[in-house]
Amino acid sequence: MTHRNSVRNTLALCASLTLCPAVWGQANRSDFPPQALAKGIQQFKEKSFAQAAATFQAVGPRLPQLADYPSYFSGLAYVEQKNTEKAVAAFTAVVRFQPVSPFAARAAVSAARGYIELNRPKDAIALLKLHSKNIPQASVEAALAAAYEAAGDPVSAAVSWQRVYHGYPASDGAADAGLALARLKMSLGEKFPPPMAQMILGRATALANARRYTEAKAQLEKAVESLAGDDRDLAKVQIGVMEYKAKQMLPAYKYLRGLEVKSAEADAERLYHLTYLAKRLDRESDMQAHLKEVETKYPNSKWRLEAILTTAYLYHGRGERETYEPLYKSCSAFVDLADAAFCDWKITWGSYQRRPADAETLFRTHVRRFPNSEKVPASFYFLARAAEARKDYSSAKAYYQHLADYAPNHYYAMLAEERLEAAVVAKATASLEVGDFLAGLNLPVRRIKLNFEPTRATAVRLERARLLNAAGLGELAESELRFAARTDGQGHVIAMELAKLLDSRGAHDEALRAVKAYVPGYLNIPFADAPTNFWRVAFPMPYRGTLERYSRDKDLDPYIVAGLIRQESEFNPKAISVAKAYGLTQVLPSTGRWLSRKNGIKGFTTAKLFEPDMNLRLGTIYLRQLLDSFQTRWENVLAAYNGGPSRVTRWLNWGTYREPSEFIETIPIAETRDYVQIVLRNAGVYRRLYGQSSAGLPSGKTSNGNSNRTASGN
Repeated sequence: MTHRNSVRNTLALCASLTLCPAVWGQANRSDFPPQALAKGIQQFKEKSFAQAAATFQAVGPRLPQLADYPSYFSGLAYVEQKNTEKAVAAFTAVVRFQPVSPFAARAAVSAARGYIELNRPKDAIALLKLHSKNIPQASVEAALAAAYEAAGDPVSAAVSWQRVYHGYPASDGAADAGLALARLKMSLGEKFPPPMAQMILGRATALANARRYTEAKAQLEKAVESLAGDDRDLAKVQIGVMEYKAKQMLPAYKYLRGLEVKSAEADAERLYHLTYLAKRLDRESDMQAHLKEVETKYPNSKWRLEAILTTAYLYHGRGERETYEPLYKSCSAFVDLADAAFCDWKITWGSYQRRPADAETLFRTHVRRFPNSEKVPASFYFLARAAEARKDYSSAKAYYQHLADYAPNHYYAMLAEERLEAAVVAKATASLEVGDFLAGLNLPVRRIKLNFEPTRATAVRLERARLLNAAGLGELAESELRFAARTDGQGHVIAMELAKLLDSRGAHDEALRAVKAYVPGYLNIPFADAPTNFWRVAFPMPYRGTLERYSRDKDLDPYIVAGLIRQESEFNPKAISVAKAYGLTQVLPSTGRWLSRKNGIKGFTTAKLFEPDMNLRLGTIYLRQLLDSFQTRWENVLAAYNGGPSRVTRWLNWGTYREPSEFIETIPIAETRDYVQIVLRNAGVYRRLYGQSSAGLPSGKTSNGNSNRTASGN
């Protein structure tokens, strides 16, 4: 990035936000201090360490807002010059800098190493302990271990190394910790502190979380030697779990089937895993036998609930209602466990499909019993639809209003907003009885209220990042903002700035992920309560001209296409899925090749799927074909796009659906069901942001996405 472009990008960022940076009118001046910082960093990269150190020393006093940056890089330059005392002084200044520097952790570790070189290990220990809250635990323990050894305290060193080795096996220092422990064990002999069994188990858990299942299994086998009682039995069961997670299904099944444990908890878990493995291995009779055994032995165990769900999923996927409904009924009794809400919903939903007029009590019971259920918004929506069906528009309006307010930006909330515009609902007076019922519910608060005016701490971080970006140090600006979002900045304000910085260099997917990472509840912010700029970074539309052109060519709703891309690839043109689908719309190479031949597109190669133009062209062709195949019903098309056309054909034959949302709610695969709702929700937001009107969700039987519902009250 050239300096001129960097300045232009920084000022463009400022123009879109409420806080104007302190770089207006300064960035082009030759004596602009951040430019000197950039010069010093370049000198350091060119290995002109003495020059770099002199540059950093000169710029520090002239750049008080960023004084930690020249201090840190001067420390690195002094290290290269083997001037340990000056390096330690520079790194210590970074550690003490306020606000906390993004380099604080690395500077503390580097300063500790310097103290050890200067034969001052106690100073290293004191520094690390004083500032440990700003240092990742694995790094501080590794640095402490080295300092303890230098101070002649090998036992404390061993304890710290064990914390690294067992607690953070995926960290950079884990290998060094293993070597150090082997050395200390030999030198200390009987004085070596053996690791606790729970520490070994913790390492196994951490390895499993990192998907290093074979290593986790080895750790568990080691832990079993020193464990006793229930802990030993539970570890034995986990050995089998690690085996099947490593894709060794049959060996895991044989191991768990032959395993004998005395602990009731371990045995119940063993039977659940056997139920799951039997299902995966197509051993249906064994699956049923294991389910029966856990039901007989441990009727109240959470593992029985898991085994019930595993079995129910199989029959639900087949559409065998007479088999899966009794299973769901049996698990709904576990009222204190989260999955009980799921089971209760399945029973409630099945009743609504068959007898909508009789389901109101079940929906109301569901939200009373399970106020934290993810199906509370769906319950309110279908309560309203049932009320509309009996022409009780007052009750319907009360439910719709509550839903729209309770779950902003939710799929069902957007449907509710549509229904509130229907004439028969709009002119009704909201039911007081329904209002009293809703007021009596103990529902968790979903709505989020955020202040988008930067606090002082956030303002400082924004200014620091903008100064860095104005000097052409975009990567450091990005790091500053990410650090701020994790520490003392307002995540939502920082995310906006970071997203725009990333967008300025074409990293649209990273910009979107910044919002998701640093504003985790952003979808619960009412649309009108956040600035348009916020929603535009959360719902970006890069490649808009190409996207709209190919959408028009195929008579597709461009907002659905945008919503699909946001979910599929987050607008990363280089995205590759686990299934090896490529690019923005995630086209399989085989599908791209077939579509190219069929449509006379010459010169196709797999690599061309990474090109936005080619990917959007082929993706929209494929969507058009699916739309034609499924009677121009978008809910069917999206389900087919995610779950496969043959499955959708089967699901459509399971019943008669009065409206699109009923088909969507009936989809038995959670991933596909959520996918359809998310894409349609995305499309609704895109229409609000980029469309000509505030029309609601695209759904129904028209290719342009306009609603064409058939339920009463339209």
